Amino acid sequence: MALVYWTQDLNTGFADVDEQHQILVDHFNKLDDAFKSADYEATKKELQDLIDYTIFHFGEEEKMLEAAHYRMTEPHKKVHANFIKKMGELQGRFENGDITALQEVLDMCDGWLFRHIRLNDHGYIADVKAAGVR
Repeated sequence: MALVYWTQDLNTGFADVDEQHQILVDHFNKLDDAFKSADYEATKKELQDLIDYTIFHFGEEEKMLEAAHYRMTEPHKKVHANFIKKMGELQGRFENGDITALQEVLDMCDGWLFRHIRLNDHGYIADVKAAGVR
């Protein structure tokens, strides 16, 4: 059963960004499923997949913001970098036997992902459209 669900209010109106966000939700739910199954190797793999895809998505999004000369690109990139850093720290703890780190990952992603999309990502829509980047 999915822990989080995609809802239409999360759409940015940019098909590629929305698809990537939905893939992030899928990765997040796969991680939750693996964790609930108590399969360490599957959980480890899903966590790495989530981190890898998050890094890919952030890179794509940042290229779009730079192309649009979005005034908040640097702060947006900093938020992304902080998130990836924290994910890496939690991944390290998990791989060193701290199972509670995985619950922290799930809790962090659950709140952070949707808040970030609704606040930060929706904040760039008008500027990116005005710049004609998408």
